[in-house]
Amino acid sequence: MTAAKVKEFWDQQAETFGTSDLATAPDHHYRELEISRIKENLIDGELVLDIGCGNGYSIKSFAKAFPKITFWGVDYSESMIKEAIKRKTKNTSYLVKDVLKLSCFSEAPWVYLFDTIISERCLINLANWDEQKHTILEMKKILKPNGRIILVENTFEGLQRLNDLREKFGLHRIEVRWHNKYLPEDELIDFLERNFTIFKMENIGCFFYLVSRVIYATLAKVEGKEPEYSHPINEIASKLPSLGDYHFSPNWLFVLRNK
Repeated sequence: MTAAKVKEFWDQQAETFGTSDLATAPDHHYRELEISRIKENLIDGELVLDIGCGNGYSIKSFAKAFPKITFWGVDYSESMIKEAIKRKTKNTSYLVKDVLKLSCFSEAPWVYLFDTIISERCLINLANWDEQKHTILEMKKILKPNGRIILVENTFEGLQRLNDLREKFGLHRIEVRWHNKYLPEDELIDFLERNFTIFKMENIGCFFYLVSRVIYATLAKVEGKEPEYSHPINEIASKLPSLGDYHFSPNWLFVLRNK
């Protein structure tokens, strides 16, 4: 996996899907769940940066719900930002930027620090854990002293737990896509604890994945059908709360406060 190949993939996605949410995620219902969980942690009136914003689909939803927030969205893909600009509103701005160089002010129009930074499955597109740690520290450099990071990312161990459960029902293991590098869960939590105060840590996809990737997938197998992301059961699952302390999803939400 090279940065150039990953960038080419996302440029192609933008050109194929335009402003649709399918440009950045194939599962519309889970994407809406993810967005709703992030919204629960936004505060009106803040200055917010969304790194890896893609075509601006999430920011459009955030900006509508929080008209007093000023949003900046950055992405490495020029094609994604071109689509995002089509969504531009009075409280949103977009910029092509490398997340590995967030703190290089000479390459950005901002000379201020952010109240909140959102990272929604951006880090999994980096080459390795070292780059992922570097980017988290880059976020910290442009965050206000008491500012927050809303980090929504996938861990390999979360996927492994889901796959172990799927195997019990005769389902195939879900593989990490070629352009993704899931984060190491224990190392991630340890790294975050050393650099931030963890205000919230939630396996937000747990119940959704149990319903969609295990129960529905098993029923589809019994019926001899392929599961569909658009199935109504997935929409229902996306509107239900997370499930206690069970961690059968790769997808975690962390709310971090800068030390």
